[in-house]
Amino acid sequence: MKVVNIVATVNMNKPFNLDEILGKLPNCEKANVWVKTRIPPHNKYTAFYGSGKFLITGAKSDQEVTDIANNVVSFIQKHGVDNDIKNITINNRVFMDQLDFDVDLGKLIVELNEYDASYEPEQFPGMNFKDEYGLTYLLFGSGKITITGVKSLDNLEEHVNEFKNLIYEKFNK
Repeated sequence: MKVVNIVATVNMNKPFNLDEILGKLPNCEKANVWVKTRIPPHNKYTAFYGSGKFLITGAKSDQEVTDIANNVVSFIQKHGVDNDIKNITINNRVFMDQLDFDVDLGKLIVELNEYDASYEPEQFPGMNFKDEYGLTYLLFGSGKITITGVKSLDNLEEHVNEFKNLIYEKFNK
């Protein structure tokens, strides 16, 4: 299992003036109620909100989230925007995993009727499954699994193994 994306919110000590950010930072673009940009050297998508928060996407570790946040703050301060980090919140981690067998999703979905699972191949090629821990699994016929909604790493491997065991048990009936 490997992490492929982390989304985090960085709460700052004071609100952002979005017009100031647009005027002072290079390569910014206004989008609805936020200002978006990519800040070197990481070039991860960064969205600034008037509430004094900014969003980081694309990190692969908690340490990278911290590094990117500190880099963003250094960058905006260098360009004359005075603000500091209050705290950082991880909103979502996305992981990838793999079963060691292909899955007939049409057959499997019939066996999962008592679970929060759906499969509509004409709309999306994967089965959507939500577990009792708040995790969402996208399972594809190739056995590839995308796991979203991961806020905490506590018991993650155990939860994913429960899901994989369930799929194995139901698919091999």
